[in-house]
Amino acid sequence: MTGHASDPGSLVASERDAEIREAYKVVAAEIGKLRGLDLGDHHPAVVFRPLRKKESS
Repeated sequence: MTGHASDPGSLVASERDAEIREAYKVVAAEIGKLRGLDLGDHHPAVVFRPLRKKESS
């Protein structure tokens, strides 16, 4: 592998950086749409609330 992208912590070769960014452009656009949604009055369909097992007496 040759030089890395501008981020020294990246494991992606600089040649692949542009290719990867292009491939994920659609995903980034969809995430942007989701972040723009106003969900203040909506609650998730599933709420995770772990419960402890009741001790048997």
